[in-house]
Amino acid sequence: MTLAEVIERARAQDMAVRADQVGPTRGLLARMAAIEALLLRQRAVVDAEFRERGRGVVSSDEAPEGQVSLADYPKGFCGAIRDRMFDRLLADAEFRALTGREVIFKKVFVLLKGVYFQNALQLGNLYVDVANDTVDTRKPPVEWMPVEEAPFRNADDWPVVAEVGRRYYGVELYPNFHFPLAFPAVPWLAVRSSGRLDFFFAQEHVFLKDLGDGLRRARALLDHPAFAERRLPEECRRLLERACGANLREAFPIEYAEVDADTIRAKVLPEFAALGRAGDAAAAGVAENYLKLVRAATARLARMDLRAGG
Repeated sequence: MTLAEVIERARAQDMAVRADQVGPTRGLLARMAAIEALLLRQRAVVDAEFRERGRGVVSSDEAPEGQVSLADYPKGFCGAIRDRMFDRLLADAEFRALTGREVIFKKVFVLLKGVYFQNALQLGNLYVDVANDTVDTRKPPVEWMPVEEAPFRNADDWPVVAEVGRRYYGVELYPNFHFPLAFPAVPWLAVRSSGRLDFFFAQEHVFLKDLGDGLRRARALLDHPAFAERRLPEECRRLLERACGANLREAFPIEYAEVDADTIRAKVLPEFAALGRAGDAAAAGVAENYLKLVRAATARLARMDLRAGG
């Protein structure tokens, strides 16, 4: 797979009304009672799978902060449920017979109601949430509506993603001027209400789309004075410096260096922009390894449990 294809897969998770789906969607609406019943049956199977895996698992009250626990399923398992449902539905002959060959069926990732990061499905011109109960477990597990009626935005702008993240996770966000290599995928560091420091690495989609657009979104952030002038609180900075400043690989997988917006603009972004222009299989491997590194750093910082005000 080339990097161009990886980037296109990220773009494909945007949701939009499609003109070629207007007719097929009319046919879907006539069959939605049967389709919804099938979705609920498949969701029951997925629920049983996850609950079996969660036997004996400690609750999230005992799990590390910010991590979900199978003991509290389905709460927090929006993405995992959506992905499992997608795979099962693709393999379900009855589902494909009900939907028909002309109907698009894909995963989407959207910002819902300005409050939620939402992993869902698009079926024709319908928004289908097969994990509707993963924040409030009192809600029905499946919800659907026409795309044009869904209160969503696509994840296509770093400031909007950040605003939803502040609400969704209850965090304060500060420019990541401490791990410059991570900046294109993690432009913010998060401080939880408990004082714990984290990478704000909610999703990969914006980074991958930005990679295909010359890092215009990252550049726009750096060019905004309100972003570029904001600084991590001094106590938090000292915590990071003590924990990561020696740049020992066994301590933290990404180099720590205190920089400013000009340094990231001049020394970091050009390398990623060049990678995005390459578009070949080798570049795809570099991007995937980079994201693995960022995931590892995100998990490592969480395990370090650095807390201000403690």
